[in-house]
Amino acid sequence: MKILRVAGDLYPAFVGGIAIHAHEMSKMQASSGNEVTVYTSIWDDEPLEEVRDNYRIVRFRGITIFRNSIAPRLFYRLFQERKAYDIIHAHSHLYFSTVFCALVRMLGSPPLLVTNHGLISQTAPMWLQKIYIPTIGRWIYSTADKIICYTETERDQLIDLGIPPEKISVIHNGVDTDRFAPLTNVTPKKQILWIGKYVPGKGVEYLLRGFQLFSKDFPDYTLLMIGRGPQKEDCLRMVEDLGLTEKVILRDFVQNKDLPEVYQESFLFVLPSLEEGVPRTILEAMACGVPVACTELPQLIKIVSGCGLLFPLRDPEALAAALSTLASDPEAAQIYGKNGRERAVSMYSWSDTVSKTLDLYTSLIGDGAADKSRESGDSHLKRVSGVSRPDEVR
Repeated sequence: MKILRVAGDLYPAFVGGIAIHAHEMSKMQASSGNEVTVYTSIWDDEPLEEVRDNYRIVRFRGITIFRNSIAPRLFYRLFQERKAYDIIHAHSHLYFSTVFCALVRMLGSPPLLVTNHGLISQTAPMWLQKIYIPTIGRWIYSTADKIICYTETERDQLIDLGIPPEKISVIHNGVDTDRFAPLTNVTPKKQILWIGKYVPGKGVEYLLRGFQLFSKDFPDYTLLMIGRGPQKEDCLRMVEDLGLTEKVILRDFVQNKDLPEVYQESFLFVLPSLEEGVPRTILEAMACGVPVACTELPQLIKIVSGCGLLFPLRDPEALAAALSTLASDPEAAQIYGKNGRERAVSMYSWSDTVSKTLDLYTSLIGDGAADKSRESGDSHLKRVSGVSRPDEVR
């Protein structure tokens, strides 16, 4: 298949769940014999075009709003080259690049598939999202031929938004359980691990306050924080204000290939997010046999239950209590970690995620959606121009 992936962010220029997901999906689809091209934004000093890990990357400069690039050249090239592909796969309704994909679909393109990586943005203000999601967001999903959600909870959210159930396929997020695996006979450090972006929706301030409370009873534990983002300087100041300079270690970036070792040497993984889809970090920690402590987000309860502890949102005291419970009972923590490993292997295999996604592509192409898209495009252009073909004159 000739696959066009459109993602606002791409690893390694951007470290985050969607960016890594888009990279790993493209790499694995290309390795199985497909021709994969990715349109994405340019953030660092990178080439405009290159081939990496057997797939082609085309980058576009744009105007940035809430860390979201608007690149008119992306839309122009998407429109010009759209029929060179068998399918277009866009990631998240929250990117302007996905808006462009929906516009091109209306004008006539191959089938459009959109993956929902969580309904709510962690960066844009909520007042804007309350306008955007029921209007433009809903229009994007209505325009797409198929939508992928990670969980039934997210599927129900889209149905509540007015999206027909038959458009939605639930395909779990996944993790490479061969690379992300436990080490045997190794005692982890007294280290709590957090990986993410320094943006409002990650709940970093609650993590730091909760860790400060936890440290009073467990002073020999450290907190390792890995990530980048616009609020990192705020985090640094908060670390100093809370007197945690000697206990909190901040690292900008760790290569994805080196992450398994970081998980393996950690006692537990913590996620205090206010909004999420199904973050890869949770699945990576579970695959490495690391117990998890995370907020009670609806889509994560079934995933984490029995593999760690859940605590309420925006509650540093509850976060500290969860950390304390796990630190006080290493045997229970070990059982949680073992359960997490078993669940990751049985239910969240990355190869299974990629295989089911390719099967969905095949079903869309086989349904003749591409032919329908051309007819839709012709019809739209005729309405605009006021011209009809002779065989359509009544």
